[in-house]
Amino acid sequence: MFSFKHTLFVVFVVSFAEVLVGQALYMPLNIRKAYEKQTRSLDGRPGPKYWQNRAEYRMDVSADLPTRKLSGSATIRYFNQSPDTLTMIRLKLAHDLYKKNGQRAYDLNPDAITDGVQVPQVRLAGKPVDAKALHQHSTFLDVKLDNPLPPGQSLELGVDWSYIAPPAKGAPREGVYDSTTWFVPYWYPQVAVYDDLHGWADAPYNGLQEMYNDFSDYEVRITVPANIMVWATGVWQNPEEVLTPDFAGRFSMAQRMNAVVKIFSPQDYASGKKFFRTTGDTHTFVYKAGQVPDFAFAFSSYYLWDATATVVDATTGRRAFVSAAYNPKSEDYYQVCRAAADGLNLMSRWLPGYPYPYPCMTVFNGSGGMEFPMMCNNGSTHPNSPVSLTVHETAHTYFPFMMGINEQYYAWMDEGWAAFFDVVVTDSLAGKSQGRLRNYQDFAGTENDMPPMTPSRHLSNPAYRVASYNRAQAAYFNLYQYLGYERFHRCMVEYMNRWSGKHPQPFDFFHTWNEASGENLDWFWKPWFFDWGYPDLAVAEVGPNTVTIENTGTMPMTVAGEIAYQDGTKEPFRHPASVWKNGNRTFVFRPATDKKVEKVTLGDPQVSDTVKANNTWPR
Repeated sequence: MFSFKHTLFVVFVVSFAEVLVGQALYMPLNIRKAYEKQTRSLDGRPGPKYWQNRAEYRMDVSADLPTRKLSGSATIRYFNQSPDTLTMIRLKLAHDLYKKNGQRAYDLNPDAITDGVQVPQVRLAGKPVDAKALHQHSTFLDVKLDNPLPPGQSLELGVDWSYIAPPAKGAPREGVYDSTTWFVPYWYPQVAVYDDLHGWADAPYNGLQEMYNDFSDYEVRITVPANIMVWATGVWQNPEEVLTPDFAGRFSMAQRMNAVVKIFSPQDYASGKKFFRTTGDTHTFVYKAGQVPDFAFAFSSYYLWDATATVVDATTGRRAFVSAAYNPKSEDYYQVCRAAADGLNLMSRWLPGYPYPYPCMTVFNGSGGMEFPMMCNNGSTHPNSPVSLTVHETAHTYFPFMMGINEQYYAWMDEGWAAFFDVVVTDSLAGKSQGRLRNYQDFAGTENDMPPMTPSRHLSNPAYRVASYNRAQAAYFNLYQYLGYERFHRCMVEYMNRWSGKHPQPFDFFHTWNEASGENLDWFWKPWFFDWGYPDLAVAEVGPNTVTIENTGTMPMTVAGEIAYQDGTKEPFRHPASVWKNGNRTFVFRPATDKKVEKVTLGDPQVSDTVKANNTWPR
């Protein structure tokens, strides 16, 4: 019997197939299934059956400085909001990156190699789990469930663990910087993402590809020696218990001030002031954070601490508390707190033009540059300005944190945006060109230039960085120059409104921007994100009253440059990437005057153009 229910199913499948056939963008089969199951919608919105899982973490952690041993105990409440019955729980043990014979994208400092993460006990509902139900592999720990977890139910998982923290030299994004100064990420057994596209996440952490985490709530107790200050993700719960009244007062005042407050100053250390109430050998800091995809912390016994507050929501007047914790020898870091606060303020009201979503941000003076929710680990950039790096890492609050991007597959969905913002926001703050242009043209069209839709987990350096940072930054510049601020901002806000606190994938981004912009932008998405190719324009011909530009590459890009006339005057020109949207290979425009042309030059710092030899007329 062929029922009415079956008829509806056939109609849906046929209609869905017709929609996909009409699309210019290739869609992998596993992503198609998400649309069939209605967890995603073809207009770019979450589908009527969209879901994602979450957890609540209650953790105690302590650091033994002489041995570099970090030990912790966690109680995790995991909520299965999927339609599936789960037969196991997968935990991420990122520090197995340092395990002997571990999977790594590059060599590590031999002094960082250890026996990995030690897990003496796992508990379900308070009862120890038999070792036969545990499988530790590839930076994961799979816990087999004797009683599978049905949809709509939760379980309580307890874990005890320890590992040896790596020395900072040769450790990606973290490390022990000296005897009392650590930056601590990837430090706890974290439930992996189970989603509608891939099931349990299975990309091992190899030190290259970064985040993909569910949104969870955290309460963390961090115990350290009594002379040490701790900064962490979230809001500090017990400052009055830990700080002496003078410094507790400064901490409180900074949360209301527009000016930077020096909570721990060089003069305070020089005069031997007492920072902490503690009378014993250790003290404990308590931090809480809600609806965040991760938790990191850092500490030091001698770092300076600057702090201020900045308005991040003009409608409500809400402020974010911004800190810089740094080595007194880092000369550029005396500017970092102000740069971070001004950057968050500008990002909140201009680009991306969306209120900073969290209550605080701390920029910690470690090494390199790496983002975590409400925390950055940034090295010193002296003698250069710290603004660009500060803006880049704080911009990651939006991508991949507020927007739960899967960087293991689509790193360009966050690194490309951070690379875009660290130019436009930095240049606006500095009043000059100071942001970091990634010079995509230096790599475009080479064997290391892979389409960004290639899953990031399958790329190694330098192809990973070209796809994630360079090419994506160049694409976003061309998109911004075409749409203009108002339409670009409208698309950005709509995208964030739809997917804040969720897990967007590329087609959610493409389809949302198509709808919000009022046009099908597949002519732009396909060459920039799906195809092999490179951007290149040439001045093909200059007539008495016309200039002909040829697209000798494969990508739609802004036509920008300058005309020099024989009378010594000059005229800039700029035409958006849409002049190529119909697939035409040439574009003809008229100069603004009838003066005799002496020279035409293509070029703009924010427009990647691979072959420079064809950018001028006459040659």
